[in-house]
Amino acid sequence: MDPEDYCELIAALAPNLHTETTPLHSALGRTTATDITAPRSVPGFAASAMDGFALDGAALNSARDGKSIRVVGDTPAGHPAVTLQTGCAVRVMTGAPVPTDAEAVVPVELTDAQQTGPAPEAIRIDSLPEAVPTQWNIRAIGEDMSRGDTVLTAGQRITSAGVGVLAMLGVIEIDVVRRPRIGLIVTGDEIQGTDRTGESRTEATAAAIFNSNLPMLAAAVRGFGADPIEATCSDDADELRGVLTTMSTEADLVVTTGGISAGAFEVVRQVLEPAHSTFRRLAMRPGSPQGFGLYGTLPLIHLPGTPQGALVAFHLFVGSLLTGKRLRQRWRKGILAGPDLRPHGNAETFRPGTFTESGEILPADRARLPNFATADVIIRIPAGTDTPRGSAELCAGTAVDYLEC
Repeated sequence: MDPEDYCELIAALAPNLHTETTPLHSALGRTTATDITAPRSVPGFAASAMDGFALDGAALNSARDGKSIRVVGDTPAGHPAVTLQTGCAVRVMTGAPVPTDAEAVVPVELTDAQQTGPAPEAIRIDSLPEAVPTQWNIRAIGEDMSRGDTVLTAGQRITSAGVGVLAMLGVIEIDVVRRPRIGLIVTGDEIQGTDRTGESRTEATAAAIFNSNLPMLAAAVRGFGADPIEATCSDDADELRGVLTTMSTEADLVVTTGGISAGAFEVVRQVLEPAHSTFRRLAMRPGSPQGFGLYGTLPLIHLPGTPQGALVAFHLFVGSLLTGKRLRQRWRKGILAGPDLRPHGNAETFRPGTFTESGEILPADRARLPNFATADVIIRIPAGTDTPRGSAELCAGTAVDYLEC
């Protein structure tokens, strides 16, 4: 089975999340729960787009004749509009309301007025377009947004600009999707933490390895806007059952790493197969061993224990569940900078890559975790059709699929 078909198979395991209300200042990175419509128009009044003078039609005609125009008011931003008398002008600042009868705002630079200081008693306009556009330099009501416009759609991730739009509308709190709580269980007797009392933090004990998967995947979970719940487990079956039972009251989805191959100490597989989980090998490198299931009602995703396999599979499969998109929908297109990439004969392969200054994608020479540490993307290399080593089908200048990582 290829990764795209597998992603379809596990789609039903996506966390079923509820809605909560959050203050706008905490909304960055959150996901909208519903469509958000504008409760008012922006601007809510006809506003000046320039520092200048608001004139009616009679004043504009006088200005073309070189006549002096009397100034009858001054409106800074944030102050109410003043009445414009026929044939006269009102000084207005950028963002200030313009008088009802104004037909244009003439920039101060086109007049003989000083740009600072008190408003003059009268102005002359040095130059004026032969045909002044309708409502020249006047922003119409609702020019940015009209009341009732949809400004953010349900399921959209809120950016800093999105926060700005909502603040512009006077919104102070919104309904968002509750952050998914993702349980992470890293298994294996060989895993050594970095915080054991009395043990070295710089050297792993004999036959042990430092736990890279847990901090790596916890960071990846946060990168998808979710909250990690972290745990480790030995190869003891009862210990794993206990961790899963605890997670079932806390997590929306549990991701395990390790213990799913065909060896004698594959604790995840031994505890969960066949009653709870299904395991299979996918046509992908790295990360071929995969699994999924339910522990009661708790969704489970099982990733391999190798760091590069766990990382790639997390971005492909868990990332799809957290974004609510199928893997086929998530691939983006980029141009390969070279060198040529040689497909595997029977499996899709994944390689870290970086963007060049010209925006092309330069693949790393290997797919180890240190290569992913400096990568911008995960490149998808389709399976070849000839030999186990494949053929040079992806050449420099051709389009490739990628995911940002």
